Amino acid sequence: MALFSSKRDARRAPGRRSGFIHSVLSFTRLEIPVLEMFETAVAFAPDTDPVSAHGELSEVFGQKAGEGEFLFRADSTIAGRYWVQSAAPWTRWPANAVSALEPKRYVVQLAEGLMYRFALQVCAGRVKIAGNEKKIEPYVDRQDVEAWLRGGALKFGFTPLMLDVSMQTLRFPHKGQKVKIDYAQVEGALEVAEPETFKYRLRHGFGHHRRAGLGLMHLMT
Repeated sequence: MALFSSKRDARRAPGRRSGFIHSVLSFTRLEIPVLEMFETAVAFAPDTDPVSAHGELSEVFGQKAGEGEFLFRADSTIAGRYWVQSAAPWTRWPANAVSALEPKRYVVQLAEGLMYRFALQVCAGRVKIAGNEKKIEPYVDRQDVEAWLRGGALKFGFTPLMLDVSMQTLRFPHKGQKVKIDYAQVEGALEVAEPETFKYRLRHGFGHHRRAGLGLMHLMT
């Protein structure tokens, strides 16, 4: 809002060259933490397993899933199709992709106290070290997964408000071997507690087996 006087008022104020007195009101811009990501869908041959899809995607992004550049998850309706979330749009399709969508930019506000609904497919479990190998013993009971998520939520940067956990099993063949991964489908609501911590976790994923398409949290308003 600009405040000004008439020319008659200006004559009462010696030294004014203009007939108007201008006043500029400045506004402090609130800096709201945001997460900027790009999302796309890429389709491979219907029999492409998630580990093979990860190999294709990691060549495009130059890193493995969860290491800062991208996460992905299988489409529940179309075999061989995967949704990809990345910190930057990709510059080319994976070599063996059948089709792909142009990456769509989206921005999520992460101010403390904001609430979101979410969906998350995650493998949570106990980590065991055997020699130089790290082995994961996945939880198979939903109570264990819920306790893990509630117990680590603040470390992840959010406060859980409501959780609905169901247990699932991912099975697929890969290079002549049968792979089985127990994971949880988690849906619910959360509140942002620590924006920067939550932003980091959204970009890097949750739990284990991110190379098999797990760990991507999808936020919904």
